[in-house]
Amino acid sequence: MQSLNEQISQVFRPLLAFRYGTAAFKAVNILVSLLPPYLIGLLVDDLNTTGGDNALTLIALIVGILAAYFFMDWAQSFLWYKMLYLGTGKVRSFLFSNVLHKDYRFFAEHSIGDIENKVIHDAEYYAKARLAMMPTLWLNILHVGIILAFLVNMHLTKTLVVIGLCGVFYLLYSRINRLLRKTSTSEREGFSELLNNANETLLGINTIQLYNAEHYFDEYFEHSVDKYEGFLIRLRKWQALAYSATESIMAVIPVIAVLVGIAFAATGYITVGGIVAFFLFLPRLSSPIKGLTDFNIDLQRARAVEGRLEELLAYTNESDASLEKIDKIHSLEFIDISYSYAGDENEVLTDVCFNLAAGDALAVVGPSGTGKTTFLRLLKHQILPTLGKILVNGKNHEEINPESYLRRIAVLSQEVFAFDDSIRENIRFGKDIPDERVEALAKFCALGDINLDDNARGLSGGERQRMGLARALACDHDILVLDEPTSDLDLATEAQIVENLKTLQKQKGTILIIVTHSDYVLKNLCNKVLPLSKIYPHSHLPH
Repeated sequence: MQSLNEQISQVFRPLLAFRYGTAAFKAVNILVSLLPPYLIGLLVDDLNTTGGDNALTLIALIVGILAAYFFMDWAQSFLWYKMLYLGTGKVRSFLFSNVLHKDYRFFAEHSIGDIENKVIHDAEYYAKARLAMMPTLWLNILHVGIILAFLVNMHLTKTLVVIGLCGVFYLLYSRINRLLRKTSTSEREGFSELLNNANETLLGINTIQLYNAEHYFDEYFEHSVDKYEGFLIRLRKWQALAYSATESIMAVIPVIAVLVGIAFAATGYITVGGIVAFFLFLPRLSSPIKGLTDFNIDLQRARAVEGRLEELLAYTNESDASLEKIDKIHSLEFIDISYSYAGDENEVLTDVCFNLAAGDALAVVGPSGTGKTTFLRLLKHQILPTLGKILVNGKNHEEINPESYLRRIAVLSQEVFAFDDSIRENIRFGKDIPDERVEALAKFCALGDINLDDNARGLSGGERQRMGLARALACDHDILVLDEPTSDLDLATEAQIVENLKTLQKQKGTILIIVTHSDYVLKNLCNKVLPLSKIYPHSHLPH
């Protein structure tokens, strides 16, 4: 299995040419930016020694180079940011695609706020660091190297003084790295918690207002804000130390260099123009050194979030490719199925048995807490039974390719998801379904009097439930799983839906599995019943 870095390298492959081209253009721009200080030194010496014989030529050259540098700097900055934004978008899309393929355990263990923070914010830090890491490092090293080459050409001793001060800076900064990385990790985790608290509160705003609990949740969120601010303040403290160390070194270098230069000028070892050029070059060191400082901070933050992003990767089970693929489910059988969650000795389900063929309708009944949700997870291959066998078309389900099995199952969940688009598109759910088919499904699910071009967010609970049923029926399926399909419907609508489902069964031979508390559904639609009970856990359904 490939690591995050290896997979992201493939994601960035379409940007490689653009990345190298931008870096090369940036390198040329650095060379151009360093010519004016050198030429100004020559101009000063020309004025001092010959009275300015070449002054006009040098001035024109300096002005021309400065004008070219302005436009080149503008262009390279735009191209650099464009590269970073394109790369960030690709990483976000890649990670979000992986999240969509994670199993239910992942979402049970991770809050939505934490996932959002990783996909949106952590991905940005990581993508920018990965894209800019090597170009930034080598461009800043090139920048420093060219400046030092100019300085050595002008005066070796002064240059050695500058290099010595840079070494002091490096030793100081290396001590800050570990603290930066540690606090960056804490800050990211704190922001995830803050984002999750905000999401949960806003999603439950109706209930919060109904119970007049605004003050409680206000204080709850304020506590998360205070906690995050503590992490952020600690991070900024070490970042500020890093920047202050950079500024201090850059402030000291020119002073010491000029003092040394004056001493040497008095002895005649350096010209006035050399001192001027040397002094003009020294501030240019601040840009690449600050660039390396920013690079290091971004690198530590990227390393801090790398482990967090690894959790988002969806690794495919390569062994699934060798399993038998099916294009139709003719029968489904549970044989003495039992299940208990890890770390819990109590069985949620015990000795569950049933056998379903085309045209059967199984009602799963029982009070809350008797394992109906666990049963549905077993049915959808989200979990595997602790004991017993599940047979699909008479074969052990472990021998069946899970993807091909799941493609033959349509599910109506108890809570129907509606995204911000029309009812029509919510029924299609990304599939290429003609309008006539969508309208027929809406009519079949008692939505014929609703404008399908209205936004699905405005539907009532019962209407949303019927929209979810239409969405499930739009799938090419052999098994239709319905979780409380009529709980929000009035009696008349419930009766209409039941009659339509009976018609569907006769026409297609669909296997229905219905979790329900409705006596009407139980009596008028289902020919088999699976009672789940804590009191009678060994209920068997005759085949």
